Amino acid sequence: MAEISTGKPPHYDIEYDEELAIRICNGLRPEFAKDTPECYIKLAYKCMDADPSNRPSADEVSKKLSLWYEIVDYGTANDRDELGILKAFQSADAVIPKLSTELPVCPQDKLTSKLLNFKNLSEPVNSSLISLLASKSIEFGDIPTELFGFKF
Repeated sequence: MAEISTGKPPHYDIEYDEELAIRICNGLRPEFAKDTPECYIKLAYKCMDADPSNRPSADEVSKKLSLWYEIVDYGTANDRDELGILKAFQSADAVIPKLSTELPVCPQDKLTSKLLNFKNLSEPVNSSLISLLASKSIEFGDIPTELFGFKF
């Protein structure tokens, strides 16, 4: 989901090694492009929850994405929440063509899936940002624009 937002693979600018694995276990998560809809980022962070039992099922993700697609495709909203979703995706659609998807030259195998088998990794934890977004009391606008290595 981060790659769809930015047009670049997650952590494309960092070596895929044990240090990155440790940083991910310690809460590092990929960045999202500026103006990515809040609902999309929240869903992505749910999918990246350190505890797999907290992650949504593929069916839940599919239903949510389908709902968003219908709202945007038909350009209609049934309530305030849907209107917010519609406006957020329309705003993102205006920004997408301006995003640079150019990657620095890197080995092709870096962008190919492979098993990275590291020993002695710590138990994964969520980034503080995931915890903030999961909180029912915080609004997306309350989050600083740069937090824990993420730029919005």
